[in-house]
Amino acid sequence: MEKKQVQLNPEKSHYFWQYVWGFILIPFFGAGLYLLYRIQKKRENTVYIVTDDTITKKTGSYSENIDLINITNITVNQSKFNERFDIGTLRIHTSTRYLKLEGLKNPYGVSNLILKAAEAERARIAEAKRPKPKESQHPPGTLDRLDYLTGLWQQGLLSDEDYQKEQKYFKP
Repeated sequence: MEKKQVQLNPEKSHYFWQYVWGFILIPFFGAGLYLLYRIQKKRENTVYIVTDDTITKKTGSYSENIDLINITNITVNQSKFNERFDIGTLRIHTSTRYLKLEGLKNPYGVSNLILKAAEAERARIAEAKRPKPKESQHPPGTLDRLDYLTGLWQQGLLSDEDYQKEQKYFKP
């Protein structure tokens, strides 16, 4: 089965104030240009990958993973400014750590989808751990015929040799 994968990137409007400062600082020895360059590189190098069983945050050469089954809670942070653009930061909590996904469009919708996926993954793993009923190795009616054969042998209507010879047809 092929893994489903969704790739998300931070929105440009998440970095609005940093862009504003970059433009303001352009006249000061090019510091603004450097700031604008760094903001753009940070945005381009940040990728969030959500698959059927993990969430990965890649920032340049650094990456962090969280398994969906370990997610306990997701909190959404939005400033008043970001609410206007429907952009926010997700903080995905496990029992031991958290993963921060910044600048996502529709953060409450993404949060709900991740929680549903985590619940589905937990249910899938619980189902896989549940023992499966063993299937009979004999075709239907075979054990009934063996019981009938054993009854004939016990009543003395069948000799030991005939019983052994017929019994081998009923063994798996």
